Amino acid sequence: MANTRNLHADKIGADCPQCGFSQLEPASARSTFCRQCGQHYAIEKLLAKEVASLKEPSVLDKVTKWFSQTKTRVVTCFSCREKHEVPASSQSSLCPQCGSYIDIRDFRIAGPFARSIRTQGVVHLSPDADVASHRILCGTARIEGRFRGRILCTGEATVRIAGQYEGEVDAEVLAVHPKANVEFLTPVYGQRIEINGRARGVVCAGKVVINKKGVLEGTVYARAITVEKGGVFSGSLIIGQELPEELKRMDERTWFAGGGTGDGSVLPAGDFGDLPPTPMEPGMDEEILHQPQLDLMPRRPRRRQGPRE
Repeated sequence: MANTRNLHADKIGADCPQCGFSQLEPASARSTFCRQCGQHYAIEKLLAKEVASLKEPSVLDKVTKWFSQTKTRVVTCFSCREKHEVPASSQSSLCPQCGSYIDIRDFRIAGPFARSIRTQGVVHLSPDADVASHRILCGTARIEGRFRGRILCTGEATVRIAGQYEGEVDAEVLAVHPKANVEFLTPVYGQRIEINGRARGVVCAGKVVINKKGVLEGTVYARAITVEKGGVFSGSLIIGQELPEELKRMDERTWFAGGGTGDGSVLPAGDFGDLPPTPMEPGMDEEILHQPQLDLMPRRPRRRQGPRE
């Protein structure tokens, strides 16, 4: 269950009402000056809107989770990639390998939102969501609303959109919902991509599976492709070749090896955890991810006061 009181990230995305320039500001700020045109404007309303956009998981999600027979689930540490089991009801954990804090809460976004999230739980972008997050790291993702930014999913990301998808996706499994009719405006990446509905765009994957009634149009870079009976593929297919320069993601923070290339290397796991990104260019304004810190310092015992005279 998402607790909006503890979701205040360090920075918030603020758009200038004068020129539209977007910049990051501390969440505690009340107003700022535009770095492009110099206009002064308040950002209190933006903060209030984002907090209001975070909702509790839906009743259906709660009931489904309650009736689920699974008593444990596997989570992946963003710092060292180590996997371990935790009780299904857990909200957080500590990595047994490196000791990093792992948030396992579920997030549901139903409105404007421009912050970064890091959790091994479920991130649900409802149909009313309008997310422009710099980066979302999660265990499972359900994308039904508008998303502009980068989302990295160590598990399965499900896309259920009727229209254009503007964001970037990098997932272990990327599934297009049977009721989806989506056009990917930027290349999407996955170790495995399953097409159950209709999708158009550039797909870079280890393996692509077009299931029954699935339709895929566009360019596919993959190591393998399977088209089930009733599935349709229309476009260009490049198997086992290196990605062209414009599709390579070596300059970005990615979790998995890139697309259909056999030599695509991933960045160090520490770049996604508690360590700062490497390399960090001088003067780079990098948004700090949501990283709750644990107080490991022992508390001093209270002194016993004697009776007052």
